Amino acid sequence: MSCCGVIIMPYENPSPIAPRRPFELTGGMVAAMLILFFGVVVSVNATILTMALRTMPGVETRSAYETSQHYNEEIARQHERDARGWSATTTLARQGEGATLTVTLADRSGGPLVGLAASARLRHPATSARDHDLALSESRPGRYEARFETIEAGSWILELQAKRGEEVVYVSRSRVTVAER
Repeated sequence: MSCCGVIIMPYENPSPIAPRRPFELTGGMVAAMLILFFGVVVSVNATILTMALRTMPGVETRSAYETSQHYNEEIARQHERDARGWSATTTLARQGEGATLTVTLADRSGGPLVGLAASARLRHPATSARDHDLALSESRPGRYEARFETIEAGSWILELQAKRGEEVVYVSRSRVTVAER
């Protein structure tokens, strides 16, 4: 002990630290890093590709060749429709979770087209899994309606078809928008 009341401890040198072995990059380490890097890249790409194909498979028709064989028939049908002067007015009104599709078919003079078997297909632009097929019923002369129980908001493609017996007499395709709830 010193005169001031401080305890003096003897000083001992710590043992010297063992020298570190320098870092050495080996071929096995490089191979492991490459395999790990490309494994991460491939797994992320596979995950993204799987998610993309599940949400939009990219297939519009089953066979483009078969569809092309009916192209001239479709053009002829559109010319017949235009020559008749028929028109359709559509309304898609949101009602809770669902919506009501109303189609009014009229001839050249504005008179109602009655007694037709009308059907509609509401196609989602990104995936066919969300498509809706509807049979419209004639609620009053020239006015055809159908109700969706549930439908998502957004832009849709409406394909409308009206038949008299087995003959398709009217076809139209247009964009419609379903409002948010």
